[in-house]
Amino acid sequence: MNTRMRGPNAGKPVLPVARALAEQTFRFADIPAVRRAAAAFGGRAGMGMAKLSDFVQAVSEAAACAVAQGPCTARLRLWTAENRAFCEVHGDGMLLADGPRGARQGDAERLRRWLLQRLCDHVSVESGPQGVHVLLSVAIG
Repeated sequence: MNTRMRGPNAGKPVLPVARALAEQTFRFADIPAVRRAAAAFGGRAGMGMAKLSDFVQAVSEAAACAVAQGPCTARLRLWTAENRAFCEVHGDGMLLADGPRGARQGDAERLRRWLLQRLCDHVSVESGPQGVHVLLSVAIG
């Protein structure tokens, strides 16, 4: 669902109201804990094994996008709404794939973005001075 508003917030997506919510702060070393949290969350949401595996992989890749480039801290939010699972990750790092650094460092980021596009129904990855922001969704059923 990608509903748009009119007025001062025009152009910004409106997300459905959350039914279940999980949040945590993490660093790069905490990515295994992020995977466990995503698995527990997806299981409670009613995902089948194949869908759950894809969801956990997508959340892990989104988390890595936010913290892979240095000692960064990021925030993970997981929620369900309208038979969909959503993941939002916001970190204070910055992606290098679009920047001036060498292609070898950018290759991992390009692979993460490609995986996210394959695993998710919707994915948005943004990077800039404000940090990295990843939003993804998958159908639960």
